[in-house]
Amino acid sequence: MPIGVITNCSVVLIGGILGTLFGKYIPQRTEQALTITFGLCSTAIGITSIMKYSATTPVVMALILGTFIGNLMQLEKRIEGGFRKLLSKLPLDSSHLDMERYITIVVIFCASGFGLFGSLTEGITGDPTLLLSKSVLDLFTAFIFAGAMGLSVSVIAFPQFLIFGSLFFLAQFIAPLFSDTAMNNFIACGGIMTVASGLRVAQIKSSPVGDMIPALILAPLMTYLWEMLPF
Repeated sequence: MPIGVITNCSVVLIGGILGTLFGKYIPQRTEQALTITFGLCSTAIGITSIMKYSATTPVVMALILGTFIGNLMQLEKRIEGGFRKLLSKLPLDSSHLDMERYITIVVIFCASGFGLFGSLTEGITGDPTLLLSKSVLDLFTAFIFAGAMGLSVSVIAFPQFLIFGSLFFLAQFIAPLFSDTAMNNFIACGGIMTVASGLRVAQIKSSPVGDMIPALILAPLMTYLWEMLPF
């Protein structure tokens, strides 16, 4: 049973609900301070994931090519449009939603190296520890952002469950296909995306995190190609 996956997605759902109800009582200066803090925490978590890389070159190649492909596809705009359509079908007032900020939170919750690795780890070993640790940060992050974005933050729990749940159930099939090097570079790629998202949340630097998503698919492929080179 995916205890870690269920817990992580549940706290995003619950944190969003609680933030919608009580977030308005938090002073704006406190919300801003915590937002920066959460951004820096995400950056730190991303750096931890990056340190798992086995080879820098394939990770860099995957990110460059993945961002290029994602930008050509206008992936971030497509993701934004998809969530706008989803939110418009729900009884939510999302007309004033800051979609750039919202998509950043989607990436942090759904595509962080920490979360992807935690889902695969639980699927392979049954150990939910990593996702339970992530849940603590996600609970407070969802609470704070829901104060400004409302129940739209809770909606993120559903695509998050689809992604993490799929990785959990496919882990037994994916793991034999991934060498340790490919897995580490996959995690590192997610870590770089998490760093970019954290810097964007903290309003330090805005990066096209949505456009970077294809890099996650390319990281293992680039690793295999790199390992085939005769040196």
